[in-house]
Amino acid sequence: MKILLFIFISLSFMSSGLAQTAIEKVKSFEDSLLTSLEQIRTAETLKEKFILNTHFENTLRKALRYDEAFTYKFNALSKVMSTKISPDKAFRIFNWNIEVPDIQEHYFFCLVMKYDSRKGEYVIIELYDKSKYATRVEYTVHNDKKWFGALYYEIIPVKKGLNTTYTLLGWDGNNRMSNKKIIETMVFQGKDKIKFGLPIFKQEEDTKRRVIFQYSKKATISVKYKLIKKKKYIIFDHLSPMSGQLAGIPDYLVPDLSFDAFVLENGKWKYLKDFDARTSKSRNDKNFIPPNETAPPKN
Repeated sequence: MKILLFIFISLSFMSSGLAQTAIEKVKSFEDSLLTSLEQIRTAETLKEKFILNTHFENTLRKALRYDEAFTYKFNALSKVMSTKISPDKAFRIFNWNIEVPDIQEHYFFCLVMKYDSRKGEYVIIELYDKSKYATRVEYTVHNDKKWFGALYYEIIPVKKGLNTTYTLLGWDGNNRMSNKKIIETMVFQGKDKIKFGLPIFKQEEDTKRRVIFQYSKKATISVKYKLIKKKKYIIFDHLSPMSGQLAGIPDYLVPDLSFDAFVLENGKWKYLKDFDARTSKSRNDKNFIPPNETAPPKN
């Protein structure tokens, strides 16, 4: 009995020691990644940036060989790139960008770390940015080999039955004139395939697979996820042209101090125009009552 207890304690110490060693290795990789990313962003030419980026990605893949990388905080790295874990702990993204000198266009990169229960190990799915060749962006299906690149800052699981769709909020620096905010959908297909662009955005008489907001570089817009009274909302600035003469040109759209929203209903995002977060209603709703006002008397 004493021998078995000794073996158990010894194995426990060994396991703890191995885990600590793995964490230390991941920490060492994080330090290298920070240095590499800084070199990428200060490099003067696009060719130099891509050469350095190959080294960065190779180092990141080495770090992700350790299971501990899934839960490791990456506190320093997360300040300069996205390392988001989905709220349901199903996957983690490692998402970064390269800015093209002078023209300020962006290339996006993403490795998705996901546990494969059949293999009993984590798999890495690489996303390939093909946004430069995309057409009819709000209505097309994409996948991991043909990804509409962005830098994601929010992951929203939408569970319906046994299936989970993930709604992603992202940013794209676009070009010298404008930025973009993106609302995307993502589902896993099998162990190592991803599909983007489910038709779940119901906007008036239209249904979209993703939503794109293009707006002036001089402006800042908000696209945020909020849980209000147990209902899920994506609330965003309403955009208007800087002047009447600039109507229809996305590069000159700016917030006009009003808000619109999507509310999640039956697995789909329903558009709400002129949304008031205080009441969780659209001002265009005939039953809308502004805050601090009372309902009209019933006849």
